[in-house]
Amino acid sequence: MKKNYLLFAFLFLALFFAACNSGPEVIDKFPVVENKYDPAKPTSVNGIDPIFGVIDQTFIVEGNFPGDLSSLKVYFGPKRAVLLACDGKSITGLVPKQSDGYNQISVVVGNDSIVPSGLKFKYKQSKSVKTVSGKFYSGDAKWLDDAAYAGAALDAVTYGEVHYVATVAGQKYDNIFLIETGWGNRLFLLSQDDNKIQKLSTPTNLCSPAVPSTRDKFYVTKFWDGDHPIYLYSKETSWAFTTTGITVAKDDWPGAKTPSMTFAEDDNLLYLFDVEGRIAEINLADKSYKVYTAANKKPANIKPANFGGNITGTLPSNFGDWEDSYICYSKYHKCFFASFTREHAIFKYEKNADNTWTCSLYAGRNGQGTTFGDRLKDAQFNNPHGMVVNADGELLVCNKGPNAWTGTGHCIYRIVGDAVELVAGNPNSINPLVNGDPLEATFNTPRNLSIDSDGNYIIAGGNDRTVRKLSIE
Repeated sequence: MKKNYLLFAFLFLALFFAACNSGPEVIDKFPVVENKYDPAKPTSVNGIDPIFGVIDQTFIVEGNFPGDLSSLKVYFGPKRAVLLACDGKSITGLVPKQSDGYNQISVVVGNDSIVPSGLKFKYKQSKSVKTVSGKFYSGDAKWLDDAAYAGAALDAVTYGEVHYVATVAGQKYDNIFLIETGWGNRLFLLSQDDNKIQKLSTPTNLCSPAVPSTRDKFYVTKFWDGDHPIYLYSKETSWAFTTTGITVAKDDWPGAKTPSMTFAEDDNLLYLFDVEGRIAEINLADKSYKVYTAANKKPANIKPANFGGNITGTLPSNFGDWEDSYICYSKYHKCFFASFTREHAIFKYEKNADNTWTCSLYAGRNGQGTTFGDRLKDAQFNNPHGMVVNADGELLVCNKGPNAWTGTGHCIYRIVGDAVELVAGNPNSINPLVNGDPLEATFNTPRNLSIDSDGNYIIAGGNDRTVRKLSIE
């Protein structure tokens, strides 16, 4: 037995010294990829592995592929994947962001497209709600004075009531602009690039900002009635406000609060919207404007040169005296959508080729409540407020509820086609305030939405006292 132990030890030492004297391991940094393409067979797509997954997961498409990687494209539905390698028999790539559910796989080889019947990938979107800035209101939180915000970290502050948000381009991440109303109407720049807050000067109490397609500036006007001068905040002026030289006069725009404004297709045309459903189209280039209104809402002293005409169709009739409406534009639908809290409904505003306007009921007006289903037959809203439309034509709506801490609502709706769905929040629960899975997160009177450059939804939390991010991916 002892001899066996000695023999084993001798062999181990021999192998050890042999390994030590074999020299450094040589790693081929640029290995040659064997081309397994079979020219005797037709170009084909035979399968994909795995058949389900998430964003940025590695996939392999099997088949027979001529040419190099530059001549190949792989699509999951309409979304093109990033490709990593091809050996003629398989294509390796990364799963792109796409619609939840099954998506058709197609491969483009040169000028030819292959769409194999039944070859689909089941995609699982990741979704979450998280706080970007501010702290949840607990009933005894005190907001900070102006000096305390200077250079503060995004998660180190307590806001007043957060009403409006807008996103513009930053360096790596979007800058977020927050308007806090009810407590001095303060305007903040939230820089996600350096995790700092800057309080900006404001000329007056402000409405929801409008951001043009360049995403390097935004426009605002005052919320309250009276003259409405148009102000500009831009990156060029380090986000100090300047006047545009345009004022919508109170005789032409009387008595009504102006909670929101937006752009449409043309960055020279800015649209104001008041709580009685009027629209003012402002031409930024020639500094003129036209006011459009229902016949019974035409201002008595409006200047003829500034009256554009009547808005006709199915019109809202139940108006509040403030914060009662919000407008956004949909490039997908080529129209405007307007929410009216007293109507518990959303209306569609369409600008016609002859510059007249037509209004129609789009969703709700079935009484106050929180009900999903067909947007006209079943859906109920509870004080709908801020809205935004994504690139796929989905309209997201803040169903903010009647007031803080009471009633149903307090959630985010999504309208897709004729269906109204719950996308985030618990309609029957406000407290405790939590993040996480969108359908388990809770809100307290969410008021406004903006879409950032990555397709995330930035939410003005209202009585949450926070700015939050709804990420679908």
